[in-house]
Amino acid sequence: MKYLTTALLCILVFSVQVAYSQNPISDSLQYDHAVKNARDFYRASMKENLLLFNGSEYGSVGHNSFGSPFFEFDSLLKGSILFMDNWYEDVNFQYDLMIDKLVMYDYKKNYSVILAGEQIKEFIINGHHFYRLKNGDGLTKEGFYENLVDGQDKLWARREKKVVLSSNAEDRTSRFTQYNSFFIQKNKIFYPVDDESSLIKTMEDKKEDIKKYIRKNKIKFRKQFETAAVKVLMQ
Repeated sequence: MKYLTTALLCILVFSVQVAYSQNPISDSLQYDHAVKNARDFYRASMKENLLLFNGSEYGSVGHNSFGSPFFEFDSLLKGSILFMDNWYEDVNFQYDLMIDKLVMYDYKKNYSVILAGEQIKEFIINGHHFYRLKNGDGLTKEGFYENLVDGQDKLWARREKKVVLSSNAEDRTSRFTQYNSFFIQKNKIFYPVDDESSLIKTMEDKKEDIKKYIRKNKIKFRKQFETAAVKVLMQ
């Protein structure tokens, strides 16, 4: 944002200088008009970008729980956000998996705000690309899904976190636990998959080729389903 602000100020100053140099003996009305136009342009541009920071104040839950509600790390991550059909590049923010919302500092960095999720079509955070998908066609939840494979057959991941209490009755601690759900999108329909069998069943049209690929490359689904599924669908 600071680069954008600097660029807009440079445009403002340059516009005024050009207007003034065109006719140095012109009256002050022409000069004032150029200043006003440049200032209006700057304000309009800044207003458009300030919309990104226009959200409700963020208050996290589970303060006494181990871990964090955020995606990957408990810190701001660099990324890009497609907000109201405009891309905002090199933005520092967090993705709260408890509430499925993006969080960032307000424009003055006084406190954290929740961005309007319905205005965000997609975002990239720390190299991971998420899209907002609507429920229906096999999906039961509207929200953000990470695109893991973007081919003819797409692989999506729905990532969530919940606060889970210890199973030990004497231990009253809790921790943030992440849950991942996976979907293969074929012909605009989403099919849930969670093991080798369900993946092969969904990919019935490529069943034999997939089986051969799995055997040849000794791919194991039980411990790392996500890694295995990505390899199979990218082959």
